[in-house]
Formats: sequence, C-alpha cells, structure tokens
Amino acid sequence: MKRLRNYTEEAVNFYMDRWFETTDICHCDICRMDVMAIMLNNLKPKYVVTDTGALYAQLDDFDPQYKIDFMTVLSQAIKIVGNDPRH
Repeated sequence: MKRLRNYTEEAVNFYMDRWFETTDICHCDICRMDVMAIMLNNLKPKYVVTDTGALYAQLDDFDPQYKIDFMTVLSQAIKIVGNDPRH
C-alpha cells in the first residue's frame, strides 16, 4: 500500500542530523523538534506517493538555490532556538 510522504520532512531530518551536531546549541529532543518545526513551517512541502515522485523531489537537492534556501532556514531556526530554548 502506498503512503503519502512529505519529502521536505525527510530532507529536514536527513540534513538536520548532520548540521545540528556542528552547532553549540542544546541537542535535547525539545530543541531538535523546535528547529525541525521552524524549518518545516518555512520550507515548501513536497508531497509524494510513488518512488518516482520521490526521485523528482530529490532533484531539488541539486539546485543551488534550493540548497541556499534550505541552509538559510536551518541557520535561522538554529539561531531562534539557540537564543530562546523552551526546555
């Protein structure tokens, strides 16, 4: 059975794990989820159902502007959470 997936959420999970660890902000679950929520609220969702759709969504990973936008949102989210953690 096929299921609806948000490729943007998968990308945030994948890249955040790598970049989040290079920061000096808190790494607790609350801070990590706050960063993810901020990112997902500021990035365009990309819903896919099929593997082919997922491949098309992944093509954006190679677009330099997409990478810039993604990293900008990640940096902003880390700054927001780092300046005012909720835990």
